[in-house]
Order: sequence, then structure tokens, then C-alpha cells
Amino acid sequence: MVKTSPENILVAGLGVSGYEAALLAVENFSNVVVVDTYESTALQNRASCLTQKGVTVLTEVDLSNLTLPFQPETVVLSPGIDPRSEFGTYLQNLGAKVIGELEFASRFIDTPLIGITGTNGKTTTVELITHCLNKMGKQAIAAGNIGLALSKVAREKNELDFIVVEVSSFQLEAIDSIEFLSSAILNISSDHVDRYNSFEEYGQTKLKIFKHSKHCTTTKNLASEWNVNTHEVRVLSPLEKGVIHITGQKFDYENHSMQGIHNAENLAACLSVLDHCGFSMEKVFQASLSYEMAPHRMQKFLEHRGILFVNDSKATNPHALLMALMSLGVTDKRNIVLIAGGRDKKMDFKIVNTALCSYTREVYLYGECRAGLYEVWKDKTRCFICDDFSEAVQKALNSVKTGETLLLSPGCSSLDSFRSYEERGNAFVKNVQEWTENE
Repeated sequence: MVKTSPENILVAGLGVSGYEAALLAVENFSNVVVVDTYESTALQNRASCLTQKGVTVLTEVDLSNLTLPFQPETVVLSPGIDPRSEFGTYLQNLGAKVIGELEFASRFIDTPLIGITGTNGKTTTVELITHCLNKMGKQAIAAGNIGLALSKVAREKNELDFIVVEVSSFQLEAIDSIEFLSSAILNISSDHVDRYNSFEEYGQTKLKIFKHSKHCTTTKNLASEWNVNTHEVRVLSPLEKGVIHITGQKFDYENHSMQGIHNAENLAACLSVLDHCGFSMEKVFQASLSYEMAPHRMQKFLEHRGILFVNDSKATNPHALLMALMSLGVTDKRNIVLIAGGRDKKMDFKIVNTALCSYTREVYLYGECRAGLYEVWKDKTRCFICDDFSEAVQKALNSVKTGETLLLSPGCSSLDSFRSYEERGNAFVKNVQEWTENE
């Protein structure tokens, strides 16, 4: 399966996935060059390691004056590089085959791949499937957009039964011949509009995974909205009275540890995907009962004075925020005090309007998009614009009452104020804990 004859490889981008792709390339091919338009301490450290292995590394390049050491036959594109950017256009014009890191790594892997994509829920579903497989005695690992580059998995050559891959739309842009044994699209909603010309283009990029999968799963809503061929894709029925229905089988979801409508959909996808891989759904369901949700995902971390505190910092788009409100809200009681905002990615927040009217008493807004969110939501619920995240949290803490839920579900990226959604979530938890201790 592995091609060992000489080939000239250019790896574009020296982030984590690019670095791992370069290491994989130099183990298998004669000539490897890495090109990046940026420079940083992290890039310098990676460049030093690669140079010692015989890789030519060019950073902080001026594309107009760039001279490559050879004509590449294959370009391995890191997912962070937009194909329509100046860098992406330069690479496309080299006359080489352009593929993504995920595609490149898959050519060195014989282990069956399971692919999960969607705007929201990817990480949770990938972790859940991996947990269930390991619980059932299989050797499985989670890779891809979850943080472990597939190229690193390919290099390590571990004895694995399955690799569960979190697949982003960016990674799907540059796939060619990769094949997943079983895959699922969980949902498609507004996100990454700064990368795509339209929501339609973003959605069609997600749908590419089905053309590269032996077995496919999606939800009824998505299948209807995107005209998915239901003869080729298994369509999951909506949750009904705390019960998940799949191919005539019923699973009681009412007391499952993974609560919320969105998590019910994630669990249903897990059951369907592993059913397609040959596993008993009953055994998968039993294995899922011991799964524990990762932090920052609808994390109910404290109850104090009859107030529930929830850290949902991972909610970085309107759909994720909507799912949080629907899962925690009590109809017409407006029991939620919400903290929202962050990096402005020009997303459509109108889908949240009805839920705001039904479930929120007040909303505290911070970050780049606070003014924009205020204009969209000011007629739906009481909104307050805050100077920064800390002020939003403190004002929300001073307002929330017994019987209510204080929810951090920003609906936006954290990168205007924090290095990651984890840092944002940790800051929220710390502020809440200090407030409860000082009361």
C-alpha cells in the first residue's frame, strides 16, 4: 500500500499536522520540502527537528520570490491553509497533485477508518465511539481534527482495530481517495463563513464524506435540508419521549449520563456507525453508559444556592448555543441567565431567537461581536453589553437567582480574548468558584 519509489513532496504549513506529515513523508520519500509563510518559536523548533532528518524547511517565505529546491509532484496541504488564499493559489499553480494531510496519511494506513463530521458534536461523538470500541475489547484511537494528526498515527504503526477520525470541513476540501468504513454527518449549521463563499458551499464540503464512505449515517433534518439520497444513507429518527429508535430497536435515553437533545443525536450516531461496523447496538449502548463527557461541553460543574452553573465554552457557533438553550431551558419560564459573545465570524444568530424568547431572562454580551449580537437579540430578551469577559461573568453572577441556570455558551470563537475555548471555560469556572467562596 505504501509507495516507496522516489517522489518529490512539498508539505505546505508547519503547524502540528504539517509537521507530522513532513515526518511521515521523509520516512517514505527521497525529497521533501516544507514551506510556510509564517515564523514563530514553535515553527523554528519543528523546522530544526525536520532539518536534522534531511528535510528542506522554508519559513516566512515571500511567495513572489520563492525558489523551490525541486519541482514537487505532490503537495500536502495543511487544513489551516485556505486554497483560495495567496498561499493556496501559489500551491495550486505549481502543477502538482494537491491533497490534504488526512488524505496523505490515509495512504499509509490499513486500519479501518471511521469518519465523523458536522458543525457541532464531532469531538464528543468521536470520543464516545472510541470509548465504546475500547470498552468492547477493541484497540481504537481517536485522531484527526481532535488534536492527533493522522500522519502521526500512520508513523507509529500501532496494532489498531479502528481509527476514529474527527473530520473538519477544511480537511474534507482536499480529500481524493480516502475511504471510511463507516461515517456520519451530525449536523450542518452556520460556521466558518469567513472561509467559504456561501453556506451552501460549506454544506456541500461536509457532504463530501459520504462519497468516501462504505456506510453512511445522518439525521432526518439534515437529510431533508440537503436532499441527501436516503437510499444510500441511513437516516436517524428524531428522539421521541426519551427513546432513541434505530432500525426497529429502541434505547431508553431518559437516564443516560449524556443529557441534552444534541447528545442524544450524538449517541444515536454512535450506535448507527458501530452497527455498520458489525457491532451489536445493545452492546454499544451498554458500553456508552460509562462514557464521561469532557469538560467545557455542557459541563454542569456546580450547584450553589439552588443555582445550576454550566460551562459550555465549546459552543462556538449559533447551533451549539441553540442546543444548549433547548437542553437546559424550561419552556416559558425564562430560567437561564446567559453569557455569550467572542470572535465575530459573521455567523447567522437569528436561529437562536425563538429559544432566547422562551428560555432566557437575561443575556450578558462580551467580545468583538457584542454589539452585533445586541442588535439581533435586544427585542427578544434583556441584553447587556459588557466591556470584557470578566465583567460579563461578574454581572451575570450578581443577577442570577435561585432556581435559575447560569450558562456560559458563547456561540462564538474564543480567540478574540483567549487562546482557546478551554482557557475561556477555565476562567469561567474559576470566577464562579471564587464568587461562591466569597459569598
